[in-house]
Amino acid sequence: MVKRSIGAAVFALAGCGTTAGVQEFQTYATAFSSVVEASDSVLNEMAAEERVKRIRVIDAGAAGGISDTLERKDIPIFAPSADPPFVASMRFAVHSVADLNDILLAYAEGRALDGLKADAAGLQEAGLGFRVTDVADPAAKAINAELEILGEVLGFASGIGSREAFRTELIKAADQINTVLDVVLGQSTTAYRTLTSSEFRALRGSTAAQADQIRQDIATEREMLSEWLYLIELSQDALNQAVAAASSKPDQNTRLVEAAVLTGDLRARADRIKRLAAQN
Repeated sequence: MVKRSIGAAVFALAGCGTTAGVQEFQTYATAFSSVVEASDSVLNEMAAEERVKRIRVIDAGAAGGISDTLERKDIPIFAPSADPPFVASMRFAVHSVADLNDILLAYAEGRALDGLKADAAGLQEAGLGFRVTDVADPAAKAINAELEILGEVLGFASGIGSREAFRTELIKAADQINTVLDVVLGQSTTAYRTLTSSEFRALRGSTAAQADQIRQDIATEREMLSEWLYLIELSQDALNQAVAAASSKPDQNTRLVEAAVLTGDLRARADRIKRLAAQN
């Protein structure tokens, strides 16, 4: 996917007296809210699968079939209320982008700088220093590396006193959104294998009669995950439209449908993801 930048969009949104791109940026923010709305249905199921898989690895070969140690790094794996590493990274990426969208949208709408500084500082304190880079999971490391950059940008932005300087740093943070989302999308195979690990394990030991149902279960989970990832891609398309509008260079051949239609479509897709999750 071509990397998209919203730096120009945010610059135009924040410019003196201009509202170019504001509506399109609002559409993008609404689009991404559908991603967030559907994320729990996907990620909660994925977390349960990741937990089972990681516990199986930890206990493999242990006397009595269960490990007699509990390493600190493994606490989230055994705690049902916590996310294991890969899902933790995916969930944190989604919610960090959503929170940053809120800050950028507030800035685009001309709200007070002091409030935005407080929001940026709070977002960083909430965990944009998030690290599980010592884990062996390369997918989690890839996502976390981008989140750490986002955290560093916001850490600097939260201490800036000049509106112009603060805007410049938020532009940098906005550019980073696309990189974070591209990294998440790039983990599609890891996400799919994590989500369906138990089913594929059952499939290997199944009878011919059982195999058809297991394959159907896998297909349903693949569809649910694909819908969610497609929502992320659609949100990036909406973001690209905000870039074009804010730059006063809208591409009429690729312009998205009107905001109300797009929003309705995304909401319907989010509801479908929830229905697919309920089938499992």
